[in-house]
Amino acid sequence: MNILLIATNRADRYMDRMVVRPVPVGLAYLAASIDEERHSLRVLDLMFSDDPLTDVSAAVSEFKPDVVGLSMRNLDNQSYFNPVSRLPDVKNVVDRIRSSSNATVVCGGPAFSILPSECFEFVGADLGVAGDGADAFATLVDHLEQGDDYKSIPGVVYRENEAVVVTEGRFTSNFNRPPRLDLLDMPRYNGSGFGVGVITKLAQAYYQTTDSTKFSGQDWRIRPTEEVVEEIRNLNTDFGIQKVFLIDSGFNIPMSSAKELCRAIVSSGLKVRWNAYLRPGECDSELTGLMKESGCSLALLAEGRDESDAASRLRQVGELANLCREVELPYTLNISFGEPGETENSVQQKIDFLEDTAPAFATIRVGSRVLPNTYLAQTALKEGLIESQSDLLMPTFYVAPEVRDWIADRLREESEKHPRWHLS
Repeated sequence: MNILLIATNRADRYMDRMVVRPVPVGLAYLAASIDEERHSLRVLDLMFSDDPLTDVSAAVSEFKPDVVGLSMRNLDNQSYFNPVSRLPDVKNVVDRIRSSSNATVVCGGPAFSILPSECFEFVGADLGVAGDGADAFATLVDHLEQGDDYKSIPGVVYRENEAVVVTEGRFTSNFNRPPRLDLLDMPRYNGSGFGVGVITKLAQAYYQTTDSTKFSGQDWRIRPTEEVVEEIRNLNTDFGIQKVFLIDSGFNIPMSSAKELCRAIVSSGLKVRWNAYLRPGECDSELTGLMKESGCSLALLAEGRDESDAASRLRQVGELANLCREVELPYTLNISFGEPGETENSVQQKIDFLEDTAPAFATIRVGSRVLPNTYLAQTALKEGLIESQSDLLMPTFYVAPEVRDWIADRLREESEKHPRWHLS
């Protein structure tokens, strides 16, 4: 079979300022899962396309795919002031494929997996894959080729009797094949934003509702240290890339794993600059020192997502900032305003905290993008902001009633006074 994989993401800016072009790493892993002794494979990355629909038409016309896999990275731009859904662009791609091909269109990716039924209906795909896509997609393709029933594949999405069905369970990627980065225009990704992405570990679920400080090593799928180091080495030797972003929603948790990776990078002799997220939880000066020694040039800090009060969360982030300052490791802060229970006093606490902490730069957000199966989604339901979690397919932001009428204006004023505070 001819298999065309399309990376649909074209968002290439962070805060509408910094050029950030995230490599479609997930699609590269998916491509690696395809048995090219049985199937012909082509990848189309729309990130650098000036006319994406024309490029889709050309690829479909030339390659004549039997199956087209679409990777959906983001539901929207997560901007309170200028919310833009990414789904219409994906639907346009699906429609363009249908205009000239009978190929089976399969959607997947992080955005699709947030609300698979709703995304499936909106873009009009034939099939979908919720959760980790690589092994699931490869299995689905084999079933399609052989004419076998695919409805028992974990996480597959399909229509039956005019209803959308999402099968139970999810595949779990084991990263046992290196990503097919050779199928992407890696030189054009080099040097943009925070660096080329390298996965170090993934949370067991897309969105967690538990206290972020209580995550343990058993809550994550952690890649073997030697594989991560080898992937960084290959980026350097194969593509000349020395700036990477470690894809990990909490690099410091578990701390033992983080220290092991830092030591391995130091021992490897790799000259690499890397960035990563730190989250409230276990961390110490030994870890931040190892991060700096192994080439970390920026730590991205954010508040936890638990239900504790704002002061407690700020204290936890402040502790991380202090550990970074001790070793002269630059860091950024990401602070949301308008969460449930937000008051004028807590808003002032956050502003004072930002001024006192003095990060390299800060992202300040009005409201929080509401995602399904979270504490915030339950709050939005109780307060009547949404009627059901299906409403969250479109950009939906929670702003506490007590600050809703004035918080946007207040943060505009603050961002004008602080050039390193970027308002979203």
